[in-house]
Amino acid sequence: MAASHISLDQQETPWLDIDPLVAATILNCLPIAVWIVDEQYRLVIANTAYQRARPTCMPATPQIGDDMLPDASFPECRVRWQQQYERTLHGEHHSSVLDGITYYFQPVTLKQTGKGVLVSTVQDTTLNLAIEAMPDPFGIYTALRNRSGKLIDFQIVAVNSAFCQITGYQQHELIGQRLLDLFPHYHEDGTFADLQQLLKTGEPVRRITTISDRSGTPRTFEVHAGKFNDGFVASWRDITAQYQIEHRIRQQAALLDQIADAVIATDLNYVITGWNRGAERIYGWSAEEVIGKPLSSFLKTQYTNTTMEEAAMVLHQTGCWEGEVEQQRRDGQIVPIHAVVVLSRDENGTPTGIVAVNRDISERRHFEQLLMKANQRLEQAIIDARRQAAEILLVNELHDLLQVCHTSAEAAEVVAFGLEHLFPRQYGYVMVRQAGTANLTLLAQWGDGTDAPAMITIDQCWALRRGLIHRTCPHESIRCAHISPNEHHCTCCVPLVVQGDIFGLLYIAGEELPRSELIVMTGDTIKLALSNLALRATLREQAIIDPLTGLYNRRYLETSLSRELHRAQREQIPLTVAMIDIDHFKQFNDQYGHDAGDTLLRELAVIFREHLRQSDLACRFGGEEFVLILPGVNQATAQTRLQHLREVVQQRQIIFAGAPLQNRRAKAHTL
Repeated sequence: MAASHISLDQQETPWLDIDPLVAATILNCLPIAVWIVDEQYRLVIANTAYQRARPTCMPATPQIGDDMLPDASFPECRVRWQQQYERTLHGEHHSSVLDGITYYFQPVTLKQTGKGVLVSTVQDTTLNLAIEAMPDPFGIYTALRNRSGKLIDFQIVAVNSAFCQITGYQQHELIGQRLLDLFPHYHEDGTFADLQQLLKTGEPVRRITTISDRSGTPRTFEVHAGKFNDGFVASWRDITAQYQIEHRIRQQAALLDQIADAVIATDLNYVITGWNRGAERIYGWSAEEVIGKPLSSFLKTQYTNTTMEEAAMVLHQTGCWEGEVEQQRRDGQIVPIHAVVVLSRDENGTPTGIVAVNRDISERRHFEQLLMKANQRLEQAIIDARRQAAEILLVNELHDLLQVCHTSAEAAEVVAFGLEHLFPRQYGYVMVRQAGTANLTLLAQWGDGTDAPAMITIDQCWALRRGLIHRTCPHESIRCAHISPNEHHCTCCVPLVVQGDIFGLLYIAGEELPRSELIVMTGDTIKLALSNLALRATLREQAIIDPLTGLYNRRYLETSLSRELHRAQREQIPLTVAMIDIDHFKQFNDQYGHDAGDTLLRELAVIFREHLRQSDLACRFGGEEFVLILPGVNQATAQTRLQHLREVVQQRQIIFAGAPLQNRRAKAHTL
């Protein structure tokens, strides 16, 4: 602002010469804490920022006239604040740090009580700062008089940026400018006359007027003016939009009978003053029947998202209310209505009545309901799609876990876990067929209602016998023999068939069954995974077992020997590795044939299984050579045990082709 503006830090400002409401408006616009006390330290006025930046020892929510010294429970703080007030009352401008916050003290003149103190949390608190902070246009004006003392105009003392923005002038162009030179139409529209009366009586002015920018474009404003010394302060609220709405309504009044919407006018007491043909068509009453009578006698209104009281409050505060209601026609039918209600005003901006434009939205509501149902179907489809996607993820997770299972026990745990999450509202079990038999044994079960048999046969299940899914509900179809007679829910038996062979059974029961696609997908996942597990077990066994003797082969020996050596070293225990071969085995084969040699090798494997511990490991190294791994056995003990094995071999009678074979000596080497 220009240096010519009024500044509180340069002089004592007569604050209470301003209308109290205007003073409060100025202070409340400041982002800093400001309050004023009189000579008795009593509160004169405080702004809203006071509570955010007040000293902790000061009153939190003081009222006008309250003591503005700290409570007696803070004696030192009370003395410090009293000293600061006293210094200021003696005319001193100063600052002081109290409770870690810097406060600025400056003397002011109060109209009724004389001296006072203004306290703020920022230095250079000025009237200009307050004006600049206001969002609405604001200005201070002083009276211009001729030599005889007659008021001839007002001169602009200070304006804020908002005022400059709406007029299009810079601040330096406005300061010192005459009001009537800037707005000459104030002589004709009564604004200047009201301001003259303000200086005489001190009564605040509130009226509707216009402000034109430098290009001549007018806008409509509601001005609030209050006396300030020999002049006034004024704030201007832009009501152009509202005024234009009212103007359009007045223009539309001539066309009321030509539009389909109901246009209803009432006075402020809701007595009907206007009723167009659209209102007759929508509600069923003619204008002659309703004009001059209370609106409530004809229209019973139900508000959708608010109440009549709240709508009336919004209408009188903002000048307009818009919303949807339901109203009763003359024939009793309820009609959905979209209503726009505005206050009509006279030229001075004083409300004179109410105008409502009501539109029958029955057809729109019908289409909205259709759209809502379509949206509900779409939302349900999305929910179903998300559920199916989640189910697929669970099936994939079950598949992935089953693929890395090494044993049937692991697979059983994974199957039970997966089915618990796939079918949380059902229960059941999975059974696996024993190779070469018609029996199926329990692999896994889930759910609280499970009463799973330990074993069933193929003939006990219609699904296994037919090779098709078999669904049943109580008293609706034939139950399988393996289902408990206490089962009162719907059931589903899914045969697990792999390459035409029955591999197992998936049984599901519950108050309602899952969708068929999920059941089939789950059954396929389980049967293929368990089939692969059995195949891997067979291949793994073939990879480590010697097919002739049933002992571990050389590949398994190499893997196990390294593991046992590390374990013996880690646990500090002895380990014996013995290599055994059969003397003159080639001659034996030549004399008796390879089949006899094979019989001899198999019999030797039987002896090893009979006389070795479970922790011992017997492997066929190759040909007639064998390796024994004896964990925890020292050399002396090993020699004793191996000698015993040699004696057993020598005494064993081996029958081949119905005749005994000649015993051959076995030779053992301890490594």
